[in-house]
Amino acid sequence: MRPPRIACLVPAATDLAASLGLEVVGVSHECDHPIARGLPVLTRSRISAMHPHGPGPAEIDLQVSAAVAAGEPLYVVDRDALARLAPDIVLSQAICDVCAARADACDLPAGARLLELAATSLAGLAADVRAVAEAAGVPERGEDCLADIAAHHAALVRPLDPPRTLTLEWGYPPFLGGHWVPELVALGGGDHLLSRTGEPSRRASWDEIVAADPDVLVFMPCGYSLAAALAEAAELRRDSPLADLRCVRDGQLWAVDAVNLFSRCTPQSMIHGAAVLAALLRGDEPPSARARRVAPPIALS
Repeated sequence: MRPPRIACLVPAATDLAASLGLEVVGVSHECDHPIARGLPVLTRSRISAMHPHGPGPAEIDLQVSAAVAAGEPLYVVDRDALARLAPDIVLSQAICDVCAARADACDLPAGARLLELAATSLAGLAADVRAVAEAAGVPERGEDCLADIAAHHAALVRPLDPPRTLTLEWGYPPFLGGHWVPELVALGGGDHLLSRTGEPSRRASWDEIVAADPDVLVFMPCGYSLAAALAEAAELRRDSPLADLRCVRDGQLWAVDAVNLFSRCTPQSMIHGAAVLAALLRGDEPPSARARRVAPPIALS
């Protein structure tokens, strides 16, 4: 019996399918896992591209807000391309219309089964892993994947005293880390401020953020690479009330590779995101390709 053909409409689906060793035949325009290279692209965005030539984060927020208010989809599925691939399973998501495409019955080729990933926590990820592995006929791979995540978490070295940690998933305007991010902070040994596991990311005021007075601030703008996050974190430090925070003055503002570590609830993020947080929260330097300290400006005498 041939392995099932998997079409992925969101990056998290491709990451998850790769973790399970499945045959992926089509991907979204944002899928960046190595197995996505050269595969047919099945989605496109209605929102202008971000960096380097697109609008900044404030303009992107305005475009997204206007589209949502008008009831317009942010992403489009290429139904003809999807039909030509004749997948057995289509993986979409049911978490955030802002982040990625969703599919419904009218998008599906004949005979294809739709599975929507819905994880907002480690427990939810376990449910997604098992559902996809079962649908693909390889339930044992799902259990192996979950055992690997558990083993990595058991090996984490956490700080003795949990630092009070604040995460930002967007800067202009500020959004707090939500869904699985507070749980990742807890796994890394921190005390997450202003939002709890499973709660969606929400807008916060700068006054609220300053009043929280975190020990550590981690900047993880959704979908950003480390380089893009570093550049924007430097702007925030210079142009926003972040400069007033004790942790920023103390050199505890961090920019991270959000797109690979925190923007998706996947086995990779649960393993590597937790490891990066554990390192920086206990005072060690995490791998420079994954996280960088945003140093305060040097005072001129």
